[in-house]
Amino acid sequence: MKKTKIILLILLVWAWPAGVNGMENMFRNGVLHFDYKKEDLAPAEAAARKQLEKDLAALVAIPAQERTFDNTILGYERAFDRYGEALGMSGFLSYVSTDKAFRDAALELQMQISQYMVDVATRRDIYRAIREYTDAKPRLQGEEAKLVKDMLIGFKNSGMDLNDKDLEVFKALNKQKAEYIMKFDKNVQEYKDPLTVSREQLAGLGDDYINKLEKTADGRYLVTLDYPDYVPFMLNADDASARQQLEYKYNRRGGEENVKLLEDTVTLRRKIAHLLGYKTHADLRLKNRMAKKPSAVFDFLKDLEKKLKPMAKKEDRELMAYKAQKTGQEVSTLYPWESGYWSNKYRKEYLNLDSEKIKEYFPSQVVIDGMLELFGTVFGIGFEPADIPTWHADVKAFKIVDAQTKEILAYFYMDLYPREGKYKHAACFDLVSGEQKPDGTYQKPFVAIVANMNKPSQETPSLLKHGEVETLFHEFGHVLHNALTKAKYSALSGTNVSGDFVEVPSQMLERWAWDKTVLKSISRHYKTGEALPDDLIERMLAAKNYGAGGQYLRQNFFAQYDMVLHTRARTPDSTKLYFDLTKKVRGLPLTPGTIPQAAFGHLMGGYDAGYYGYLWSEVIAEDFFGEFAKTGLHNNQTGLKFRREVLERGGTLDEETMVKNFLGRKTSNKPFLKSIGLSK
Repeated sequence: MKKTKIILLILLVWAWPAGVNGMENMFRNGVLHFDYKKEDLAPAEAAARKQLEKDLAALVAIPAQERTFDNTILGYERAFDRYGEALGMSGFLSYVSTDKAFRDAALELQMQISQYMVDVATRRDIYRAIREYTDAKPRLQGEEAKLVKDMLIGFKNSGMDLNDKDLEVFKALNKQKAEYIMKFDKNVQEYKDPLTVSREQLAGLGDDYINKLEKTADGRYLVTLDYPDYVPFMLNADDASARQQLEYKYNRRGGEENVKLLEDTVTLRRKIAHLLGYKTHADLRLKNRMAKKPSAVFDFLKDLEKKLKPMAKKEDRELMAYKAQKTGQEVSTLYPWESGYWSNKYRKEYLNLDSEKIKEYFPSQVVIDGMLELFGTVFGIGFEPADIPTWHADVKAFKIVDAQTKEILAYFYMDLYPREGKYKHAACFDLVSGEQKPDGTYQKPFVAIVANMNKPSQETPSLLKHGEVETLFHEFGHVLHNALTKAKYSALSGTNVSGDFVEVPSQMLERWAWDKTVLKSISRHYKTGEALPDDLIERMLAAKNYGAGGQYLRQNFFAQYDMVLHTRARTPDSTKLYFDLTKKVRGLPLTPGTIPQAAFGHLMGGYDAGYYGYLWSEVIAEDFFGEFAKTGLHNNQTGLKFRREVLERGGTLDEETMVKNFLGRKTSNKPFLKSIGLSK
């Protein structure tokens, strides 16, 4: 997740994990604090709103001939910085606080702020003040030129070129949209419908899993819809009926209310796009991205679908044959509650890979220590424990230090284990953006990884599946992108880049989790202390692309579903479209009665008309990784070049320029195709 203050995304303030980028009240003794009371939130926001209005009035009152970049462009930016001082970490805490009353109050406040921000973002007097400066054709270069360019696009997309009547309609639509998005997220976050099972129905699952489950008064077990419960159950539970029931529950998260919220939001987005002069919402979203237009995205996805389908169909046939062999029954398809289970059994038997056994070599602390040492070497940084406030006892905090100068560059937090009311996925939260402050000093970034991995128990430490190791490396890529920025302005710092480039550093870092020497360095069996054995690593590497065709085709489906929703002339039945497009692209059935899109948070949470970016950026990431593979994965010189040309740049350059600066050429999709076993 990312935060920016350019006017385009002020309309999306609901998505900011920490409100806006306040620089005083958020801090005590130079570091963040998380000591907030719900009754203080509304009064603090009211006082800050009053100050913001005063600051904006002063901005508007500057005579045209006296306008400068500093008093107008930066004056606008800094007004919102001051507004953020009162909000601090309250928005972020709505995702991670254990206090439901506080979460509800913070969420309600964010909804009110989002409504207010629609009004602020559509004030013509402010727009006129900005245009008085830009219409004078100031000679700007570098970051200043990029900031103003993005700001003007943002103003256009906030309705500033509309007539008064249309502007009022635009504001009303955006307020309604913000409310829908927050309700959708809350419904997913608080949805509960656990499966109650007997001890016999847990056959196939290990004692460490079973012992962590909550029990009912009559001695049965509750399997929740959280990832640490859901995924192992679907991969290992022998009881097909129980898997079917759990999969049905899982794919109804958010409920029918969220289906309507999604469809209504798609309709609102289309109306907003039409008001602004765009053909579709996708055209609006892609204007300032690498892809530029929907046709380029569809061409990219269709080309990849064509290459992936034969690979995926072959994998499906092999898995159906395997199931038929084991059950003695004729098998003509694979249902959602079957694919993971039979694929896992196949991996164990023929690839001799058991994810539950492999995770015994990945205690989370060993992985974290190894990861920090590895990327510290590669990118010329060090990590030290930081004795600073956190929001929960499970959270660990670190300083990121430049290896050469010993300067503290940033702080970051790791909140890895699930708890009641916590954000359900894995994400990187940009709590405080790096930027040059008015006094000339540089604001150190604060960044957090929030995830839901297995908690330690009395018998075992926290153990990570290899897929969770990849996830940790992925999110750490976002951490470094935010933490190592040198951008002057927060709107251009860290992950404030094009939506189809933002995943590049994170996806590139995943590749290290497949290197033999890296796997050795980040593994230690929790009982014996032994690193991953060579033969097991070889089997893992040999099986790396097992199921890749189906997995990438599934990602392709998600991206096409997103783009179809946001390019249709009328909002389709989102459930029918989901089922029809799944059959067309993936070729496997879905469970009747399920509504998977009701929990498809990406479509509501900032990746709308942008989900394709995962595949788009993975092509770039694999090409980037090839440069490291040439010189050695621990090569500090290549790492420092990547740090300088990509991580430190943030959004200060066009993404195509950053690609060329690092590679010395345009990107190619050949390394990506080769990496998944499609060399042709």
